[in-house]
Amino acid sequence: MPLKKKNLLQIPRGTESISLEEALFHRRVTRKVEDLFLDHGYLPAHVPVFDFFDMYQPLLQGPAADRVYRLIDREGDLLMLRSDLTLFLARQMSLILTNADLPVRVYYADTILRHESREDISKNEFFQSGAELIGLEGTEGDLDILGLAMKVCQLFDIPDSVIHLGTRELLPPCLPGADRTSVNGFAEALARRSRDEVTETLTKHHSPAAAARLAELLFFIGPPAEFGRLLARVSKGGHPADIRQPLASLKHLLDNLGRTMDMSGVRIDLSEAGNQPYHTGMAFQAYIPGADSAVLSGGRYDSLLSSFGFPAPSVGFSVLQRKIEPFVRDRRKMEP
Repeated sequence: MPLKKKNLLQIPRGTESISLEEALFHRRVTRKVEDLFLDHGYLPAHVPVFDFFDMYQPLLQGPAADRVYRLIDREGDLLMLRSDLTLFLARQMSLILTNADLPVRVYYADTILRHESREDISKNEFFQSGAELIGLEGTEGDLDILGLAMKVCQLFDIPDSVIHLGTRELLPPCLPGADRTSVNGFAEALARRSRDEVTETLTKHHSPAAAARLAELLFFIGPPAEFGRLLARVSKGGHPADIRQPLASLKHLLDNLGRTMDMSGVRIDLSEAGNQPYHTGMAFQAYIPGADSAVLSGGRYDSLLSSFGFPAPSVGFSVLQRKIEPFVRDRRKMEP
């Protein structure tokens, strides 16, 4: 086949194209998600498709930097395509908000482009919807966002969906004196659940026995009731004293969440320390049977807007909507 005709039959590898009935279903799902956000007081925002790479480079470390698509504009400036709507939204909000505006609830629904896998280059374009709460710190803000994320999961009505909840605040006590790069690398090892790598890193900061106990703690996954029993054991000693406060804060969040939400689909996962370098506190991801990775991710990132000159606590989540849509059982529920 001549090259010209062959190119007419193809789209760039890694991109996604949907049409007709599937596109109609996608739009209906998007409307349902947006209506849920609006009902909870979140207002829409649209962020640029590309921005100056230099503005985000300090926040992109390790795998996050490798996944970014970059290009040169006509003036010779280095740009990056939108790979993370939270990052782009944080910069946009930092330019327009004042302290008098806070707290602000904002949502988005748009595409992102990032290189995900060298083995499967078909997964580079995603439709990401999400919500961000800016200017409300502590448990109140965490409850607002976590409750909303759980309602998004309920909206899709997928059986056996599970939210794994943890906190990045556990990492500094585990790695006293470690710099940010080391902490981020440790978080990545935890996310991979690489026990040998985690234990080896902990041994650099603690005795072998203490490192083993910490590794056992960080790999805990269980329901809220079992987490309560874990806390009772930790309180008896054998762990760094300053590790108790992050665990107590997580328990406080769980107790408050349980007053209004069904907790049967929640697991405490202390290896969940946030999938972004900018996470600072509570972190969570949602999983569904059949999906190859988490379909929803979120957490607290109190220092993110400070990177763009506007100090304000922030917490939010995003859902990779197109990862979930194939698993919706009753599509009629998404009809108007």
